[in-house]
Amino acid sequence: MHSDFTVSVVFSSLLFAVAAHGAETPDLGRELSNQDVAAISTTVFPDGTGLPSGSGNAISGAVIYKTQCAHCHGADGAGNRQYHVPSLVGEPKHGSDWSMGYSWPYATSVFDYIRRAMPPYNVKQLSDDEVYAVTAYILEMNKLVSAEEIMDQNSLPQVEMPASQYFRNKWEEEEQHYRLPEY
Repeated sequence: MHSDFTVSVVFSSLLFAVAAHGAETPDLGRELSNQDVAAISTTVFPDGTGLPSGSGNAISGAVIYKTQCAHCHGADGAGNRQYHVPSLVGEPKHGSDWSMGYSWPYATSVFDYIRRAMPPYNVKQLSDDEVYAVTAYILEMNKLVSAEEIMDQNSLPQVEMPASQYFRNKWEEEEQHYRLPEY
């Protein structure tokens, strides 16, 4: 009988301690609204899904490139092999010296990467219009668009990248293979 009482007291004490501890913990977390999710969801897919509104052309992109990109990638987009800064411009070469303009299969991926990771000392600080403009400038340096051509969520996915001819998209192949039948 004494042991039942002891177990009961110990159990009650634990419950009280857990309840008291729970009251002292901060109220962490909150439910995210659709606006909250949209603000942090920055993935852009090859077909352009996820591209934000905004626009830019190579003319305005050249100004931004000069202040935000040229000190690493060079005024002409040639990069810097000594410091492992990749080339943005140029015809395909053998080995690892391929430029972004000829090795990336989707123009939307260029936009996505710049938006997420560039410039590395000031990540995610460029506006969507600035990212469109810099993307347009890089595409123009590779002779893929004209300087005046406006890049936006409709036109950017339409840019035909040279690498799309020899790029194998395993994700799309698998998606087709495992697609569920429609009912």
